[in-house]
Amino acid sequence: MKIWIISVSVFCGMIYSLWLSMGIEDAGIISSKRDLEDPDYYIENMVRRTMDESGEVRTILYADLVEHFPSDDSMDLQKPYLQLYNTAGQPWHVKSETGWVSSGNEVILLHGEVEIWRLDSEQKRIIQALTSELRVLPDDEYAESNEPSIIVHPSAVTHSVGLRANFSHNHLELVREVRSKHKKNKTSG
Repeated sequence: MKIWIISVSVFCGMIYSLWLSMGIEDAGIISSKRDLEDPDYYIENMVRRTMDESGEVRTILYADLVEHFPSDDSMDLQKPYLQLYNTAGQPWHVKSETGWVSSGNEVILLHGEVEIWRLDSEQKRIIQALTSELRVLPDDEYAESNEPSIIVHPSAVTHSVGLRANFSHNHLELVREVRSKHKKNKTSG
């Protein structure tokens, strides 16, 4: 009788272990499916323009290489460069090493070194921000990062952790641990 109970217990334990290992393998297959998927098409030197209701350019997205993935309709980008236009003059420029675009283009995630800048009418940089891992919402003209960030302005350099950009209002906000160093203006005389 004892041998029978032990045999049944061992058998049940083996079945349970097999069931657990199959569940773990299935979870691994599901989570790595995107990693193993091949793109269904790619584009080299892509330029994509989006317009507003009146036909004015809202954004221009450039990328050296775009790979499209059909399972989630997303795109991976190599060397993305984004221009965001608003009604207040010059566009904002954003570039990074790599990026990802969601289905429907609602979210753009920029990875690696990210640079944001704006030019004046003479094509000189009036403001520049450096960060990494930037999340851009083009339709909302908004971007944010939780990573260390630097804003370079003609009269100051400011460091922080975290950055928010409201492109429609030409506003950059540093989130926490903000430190700034102001430059002295050289005057003649």
